[in-house]
Amino acid sequence: MKELIIRSISGFLYAALIISAALISDFFFIVVVFIFSSLALYEFQKLIQYKSPVPFILFGVIVYQFFYQNLNSYLHLSLIIACIGLNFLLSYFLFKNKKINPLPLQKSGLTIFYIVASGYFIIATSSLDSSFKNGVSISMYLLIWINNSFAYLFGKSLGKRLLFPDISPKKTWEGFWGGALICFLVSFILIPYHPAYPYWTFPILAIITTITSSVGDLIQSKFKRQAKVKDSGSLIPGHGGFYDRMDSVLFTAPFAYLFLMLVNYVS
Repeated sequence: MKELIIRSISGFLYAALIISAALISDFFFIVVVFIFSSLALYEFQKLIQYKSPVPFILFGVIVYQFFYQNLNSYLHLSLIIACIGLNFLLSYFLFKNKKINPLPLQKSGLTIFYIVASGYFIIATSSLDSSFKNGVSISMYLLIWINNSFAYLFGKSLGKRLLFPDISPKKTWEGFWGGALICFLVSFILIPYHPAYPYWTFPILAIITTITSSVGDLIQSKFKRQAKVKDSGSLIPGHGGFYDRMDSVLFTAPFAYLFLMLVNYVS
């Protein structure tokens, strides 16, 4: 019970900081996400035993250029293609139960196109239209948090069939479908807040979120299992590190951003 209370309080403070920063201004949201993503990047580098300042510098330059609207469109396009391509590759290693054992040069690409690019696309959602400040970014986070929270609750109370026993012995199919159902239902509440998008956009985004957030969590668990550690860090009480807390949103953000951009283009 004590661990659940600590986990709930730290999770609430984490969510409150992100939402409040997003509502205040683009600048505060970008700064908060940049700091959190950089901490996740630091923890990820420790997991794969790779130390380099290059990804941090590159992340800072990309975010700086984005904030001042100077980011080259070809770089932006290259990042989304490389990021999603790498995410599919990581998913392949996950479902084929293959060990992820990158060489030194590959570790550089892994940190840049998995963590740095994903952190950038969390920030890039702030550029998408909404009826309130950073509404798309907040909605994406809400769908992820709701999915993960209810997956945990359903799994804890009803879980019997393990989802991926080799990687995460606590995740169950009952939890997955419970989280997916609540996430899908909540997405209808978000529709009136995003009049620029067709009514079906956020229910479909909820489906995408359910899949990507679960896969992202499992991929992070795979990295931890290979590194033989329980948590990626200890900075967030009850949750572990920032990579532990951000695994779902890091994996989801590129897919969510691409989907919403395609919807904008089509509509």
